[in-house]
Amino acid sequence: MDMRKLLKLTLLSNYDICHERCKFDFSRVVYSSGGLRLFKCLMSSVCKFDCKYCYNPWRGREKLTPEEFARVFLALWRRGVADSVFVSSSIYSDPENVMEDILKAGELIRREFKGYLHLKVMPGANRDQIKRAAEIANRVSINAEVAVRKMFEDVCSVKSRYDVERRARWIAKETRNSGKSCTTQIVVGLGESDRDILDFMETWYGFGIGRVYFSPFRAIKGTPYEKMRNESKRRVANLYRADWLVRKYGVDIKKLKSVVNERFECDPKLLLAREFGVERPIDIPGIGFKAAKALEKAKTFTELKKMGFSLKRSSAFLSGQKRLEDFGVLIS
Repeated sequence: MDMRKLLKLTLLSNYDICHERCKFDFSRVVYSSGGLRLFKCLMSSVCKFDCKYCYNPWRGREKLTPEEFARVFLALWRRGVADSVFVSSSIYSDPENVMEDILKAGELIRREFKGYLHLKVMPGANRDQIKRAAEIANRVSINAEVAVRKMFEDVCSVKSRYDVERRARWIAKETRNSGKSCTTQIVVGLGESDRDILDFMETWYGFGIGRVYFSPFRAIKGTPYEKMRNESKRRVANLYRADWLVRKYGVDIKKLKSVVNERFECDPKLLLAREFGVERPIDIPGIGFKAAKALEKAKTFTELKKMGFSLKRSSAFLSGQKRLEDFGVLIS
C-alpha cells in the first residue's frame, strides 16, 4: 500500500464530519471521534463534480479499490489501532457505480468486523443501494452541501438539490426501518444566515434525519473559493448549541428563529433566557442536564459549585429569578 496515498485520502476525509470534536492522529492514521478510534478515509479524491469549495474536483488524484480499503481497515482493526470505520468518496464515476464500490467495501469489512460502520451515500444512489447501506451500516449519511436551496446550483452546478433531498427521505425511512441512524452536513460560511440554517434544520429534521453537522468553510488554494474568508469557530459553536437545544432540550426551532437576526450574537440559550425567561432548570444558561437534575433535587448554589459545576453564566439568572422556589433552588 502506498502510504502517501493513504495518508492523503485519510486527511481529505476530514471534510466528512463524524463528530464536532473529531481529531486526527497522524501516528496511527485514525481519527478520535466521540470515544471511537475511527478509520475515516475517502475511497477516491478524483471527482467529476464541481463543488466550488472542495479540494477534490480541482486537485484530487488518489484512489483506492474496495478491496484495498477493506484490507487497510481490517489490518488496523486486528492490530488494535482502529475500532470503527467510515467509508466515503468523491464522485469519480457514475454515482451508482461509486455507491456500489462503497457498498462493496462495507460488505468486505462486514465479513469479519461487527463494530461501528458508517457509509456515505452518494447523490444519485438508487433506492436499493440506500436500503442495502442501511442494512450493512450502523450509520448512513448524505451531504446536503449548503443550507439554502437557491445557493445550491451556484456552489454545486452538477448536483440537484431535489435529488439530494429525495435521497435524504429514503435514507430516513430505510434507517428507521432497520433501527440505524442517519445524518447530514452542510458547509457554513458561504453567505447563508443563521436563520437560513435554522430553516434548513427544520426541513431536514422533518424528513427524519437524525443529526445535522456543520462544516466551517475553509478556503483551499486552487479552488474557485480560494479567496473567501474562513468561517469562525465561534459561529459554528453557537450553531451546535442551537442544534443541541432543538434535539436534546426540545426547544421549538421557531422560538430560536425569534431571537436571531443574521447570526446569533452569543450563546442561543442565553438569548432565549433573556427574551423568554426560564421555566425549567434546564433553561438556565450554563446549566446542563446534570446540573439541572441537581437543581431539581434542591441542591444549593454552593453545593453545585462544590460538585464542580461552573456557574458564571448561570448566577445572574439563578439569583434574579422570582420563581426560584419552583425549582427548589436555595441560594447560600
